[in-house]
Amino acid sequence: MSNKTRDGGAPGKAFLAGVRVLEITGALAGPYCTTILADLGAEVIKVEPVAGDGLRRRVVGPERRSMPFDLVHRGKGSLAVDIKHPDGQAIVRRLARSSDVLVENFRVGALARQGLGYEDLRSDCPDLVYCSISGFGQHGPMRDAKGIDLIAQAYGGLMSVTGSADGELAKAGYPVSDLGSGMWGAIGILAALLRARAGGGGAHIDVALADAVASWSVWEVADYLGTAVPPGPLGTAHRLAAPYQAFECSDGRTLVVGAVDRSWPALCRLLDIDLTSDPRFASEYERFVHRAELAGLLQERFDKRPRDDWMARLHDAGIPCGPVNTIDTMLDDPQYAAREMFPRDAERFGHARIVNTPIVSDGAPRASRRAPVVGADTSRLLHELGYDRTRVDQLVADGVVQVAPGVVERAVG
Repeated sequence: MSNKTRDGGAPGKAFLAGVRVLEITGALAGPYCTTILADLGAEVIKVEPVAGDGLRRRVVGPERRSMPFDLVHRGKGSLAVDIKHPDGQAIVRRLARSSDVLVENFRVGALARQGLGYEDLRSDCPDLVYCSISGFGQHGPMRDAKGIDLIAQAYGGLMSVTGSADGELAKAGYPVSDLGSGMWGAIGILAALLRARAGGGGAHIDVALADAVASWSVWEVADYLGTAVPPGPLGTAHRLAAPYQAFECSDGRTLVVGAVDRSWPALCRLLDIDLTSDPRFASEYERFVHRAELAGLLQERFDKRPRDDWMARLHDAGIPCGPVNTIDTMLDDPQYAAREMFPRDAERFGHARIVNTPIVSDGAPRASRRAPVVGADTSRLLHELGYDRTRVDQLVADGVVQVAPGVVERAVG
């Protein structure tokens, strides 16, 4: 059994222990980026408006809980401050001096107008890694355009190849450009931190939602370069291989199967269908060209047995396969339970489940605590910056900051 654990384990220290991250974000891309960093051990301070981040008001379920906010802001602190106010801007600038990373995901130039852009901070913070996530990036003819996940999926070509084989388009079910740009941001930040720690100075990381989507077009671009025909949607089929798609079973449940050259003969034996000598399916390329005919022949066989029966047989034969999980079955899947992807800890996180960062290691402590209330860390951070109790009270009275009830007495003398 591996000694790597979700909670950091005994052997090592958290990868990003001692790294402080300022997060000035909204929506999903920036917060997801910093959630990854928090799960790797960084101290993440969410800088949010005095009234709280807008995502806090996006509630779900009969209890109207802010679950979207909770899931992407767990393990972070909260500094509630008005960055449009000069005193608020001064607080963030002072805090940046003791930070290693700043992540923002507003429209290009928005923070610069508040005196908090990369060029505004770099003289006082020469080692700061400043990550900007936007719809189309910091330069180019689209730099000022509003960018959201749906637009990025369309602009980056993903929507043109997603959907049913009859040509009906669809967006990806997950907000992949938001999540993907958050991941690219985290990768860039980690690389820049290595350089900064080696004495190479800070950096401005520029990540775009549209770029994140376009960067995943490897198979589709290869298809187009080889055929000069723009690829379209294929349903669940693969761009370059077959059989590699979903099949319905006798119990109405769906199974996905991917059989490349080495497993093709085994699949034919298992399905009791002699196709290995058929010239239409003699090679991986021929099977791809005739994938529709092949899928019809295989579907007739999969109709004969229940999904789990087929899964057991395919697994024993060494043929890649798996179920099409719904969200509820995914949450309770035993494999994910073993990997602690969706841990249950209502006391620790404030609700029954969370979605973990998929890195298992003795240096990745993972989800550490629940999402903060608005202004949970304002007093502590202001005290750290040298503000006394009187000054904090005045900032609260002026609407520059918000302090969570009951916190100021403990954090500021």
